[in-house]
Amino acid sequence: MVDRKEGVNVTCPECGRTVPATLYCVHCGAELPKPTSPKVPAPTALRKPEITKAAISMEAQKGLRELMSNISLYYARKVALLDMLQSKEISEGVFLRLYNDYDSKLRNALNARAKIMERLKAELSEKERRFSEMKLFLEELGVRHRIGEISRQEFTEKSEFVQFQLNNLEERLKRVKEDLSHLNKMFIGVNPRDIFDLEQKTKTCYGALEKLVEENFLTKETAEKIRPDIKGMVEVLGSLTTGRKERQKVLQEELETLEARYRVGEVPIEDYEKRRRELHSQLEKIWE
Repeated sequence: MVDRKEGVNVTCPECGRTVPATLYCVHCGAELPKPTSPKVPAPTALRKPEITKAAISMEAQKGLRELMSNISLYYARKVALLDMLQSKEISEGVFLRLYNDYDSKLRNALNARAKIMERLKAELSEKERRFSEMKLFLEELGVRHRIGEISRQEFTEKSEFVQFQLNNLEERLKRVKEDLSHLNKMFIGVNPRDIFDLEQKTKTCYGALEKLVEENFLTKETAEKIRPDIKGMVEVLGSLTTGRKERQKVLQEELETLEARYRVGEVPIEDYEKRRRELHSQLEKIWE
């Protein structure tokens, strides 16, 4: 990968921050200018390699992973604060100051993500349309050559040029899809069990708000202010483990059914023990 100091960082024209040379700013989502090579030429023998499309693409994906990592981090910090609030380990004033800070950073990151995704999806749609049109044109060239409308030389020259463009489009489509994939990976690299625990902590705090207000540890105004946000966090965190929770429910129901069938004498103890071990093993693997 090319060193960022060699020109792979650019200044965002929108927010003014120095960021990786991605297509869009990882802080505000604005479109970024293309990086430029150093203006002072080095001696031929010592000249640095130019920044290639592959290197820029790697930097772009690194920037997107960094953006998604920050989103996960701010969610986790907000949950940690909520857990401290619920257990009365932090005062309302300090809680609000830190919570608002992380919430603001999270919203900025989410807005940047949304803008980048919108632009990438538009680009993907346009590139796919062009790719389809050029494939049809390539097929058309073949037909025109076969019926004798164009010469073999003309067919070869035009088809090679079209194929070259198709290859470039295909490579760009691949990179756009990879970038969209990175932007869809919330809490990437985080253990599913840890995500589930974050969801449960957030739910616990949501349910404890009224009690905190009744005990005069939290003002009603603050509770009403943060309640919708906490509910939204529960929904987001819950959506990340929906498939695993559904699978867990199915296995638990199967385990309960097996237990009932064994108790009424329908299932022999050997079959019961074997299947019970299998189900427990599957349950353990759900959250690995």
